[in-house]
Amino acid sequence: MNDSETRLTAVLGPSNTGKTHLAMERLIGHRSGMIGFPLRLLARENYDRLVKVKGPARVALVTGEEKIIPCGARYFVCTVESMPVDRPVAFVAIDEIQLAADSERGHIFTDRLLHAGGLEETMVMGSDSIRRWIRALV
Repeated sequence: MNDSETRLTAVLGPSNTGKTHLAMERLIGHRSGMIGFPLRLLARENYDRLVKVKGPARVALVTGEEKIIPCGARYFVCTVESMPVDRPVAFVAIDEIQLAADSERGHIFTDRLLHAGGLEETMVMGSDSIRRWIRALV
């Protein structure tokens, strides 16, 4: 993580239990933030949702296929692979963190878990199957 004072929250459990909704609410509550999704479609859906709350001038969308980055963007909705990890933001969230165990894309999720922390809060969401692994790494 970026700083030993940064709080890491792991929200783990079954699908469709509101984990992503919680992360979006936490994102909205911070002065800046970034959230990474495993699929472009999920990033786009949540980008549209966040634009309705924060306005198009404050929200960026960054995926492998699409980049909308307004000059005053304070909130970034991305695919995990496209997260600009060198950009300091107050809040960072990574959805479907159990994909760290995936043989093809796992290294990206692991890298984000270890190196893409928020200045104030970091949240990972996903299946409870990854709990022991997260504890071992962080």
